[in-house]
Amino acid sequence: MNKIILSVLLLAFSMSFGQKLSKTQLTDKLAETACACTDKRQLNKNNLELALGLCIIEAINKYDKDVEKHYGKNVVTNKPKMEELGYDVGLKMGLKCPIVFQFMIDKESDDEAEEAVEEEYAMISGTIFGIKAEQFITFSVKETTGKNHHFILLSNFENAFLLTDKVLKANDNVEVYFYELELYDAKLGKFVTYSVITDIIKK
Repeated sequence: MNKIILSVLLLAFSMSFGQKLSKTQLTDKLAETACACTDKRQLNKNNLELALGLCIIEAINKYDKDVEKHYGKNVVTNKPKMEELGYDVGLKMGLKCPIVFQFMIDKESDDEAEEAVEEEYAMISGTIFGIKAEQFITFSVKETTGKNHHFILLSNFENAFLLTDKVLKANDNVEVYFYELELYDAKLGKFVTYSVITDIIKK
């Protein structure tokens, strides 16, 4: 009888002890569980964030007591703590499931490229005037505020025919996408900043 009681106590103690993970052990377990979860999903760049979030929540539910111990109660609804946990687990997932890590890198690179494009190209709208076809096609656009912008066509794009085929006329309403570039003006003997058109849309 004493042996049975002792065995039960030892089993209960070992189970209790098994739930008391250190923070490092916990993040290892969470990462392993989340990685196993992502292996069952068809990951792509569009569903990556949602899939990772769901898998991390699944891991949190599995180790809820240990998560509460190291990150506090209701961690999922506590944004600062959830960000801390997500960062800790994400670092481990990079080592334990490299495919997910590669997806994360690719997505970050794509996001940075999109941000760079958004920063590189500006847009204004207004009425076009002063179209000139000399060595290069140049034109101006007047915004509703009265401000004038001057542009130059240097490279081909889908709507370039609006200018090269003289489809656009003075006072047409347009949207112009452009970036700024320094070009050397031999007549002036100095570098001049030009607004180089990348797209134009007739409204």
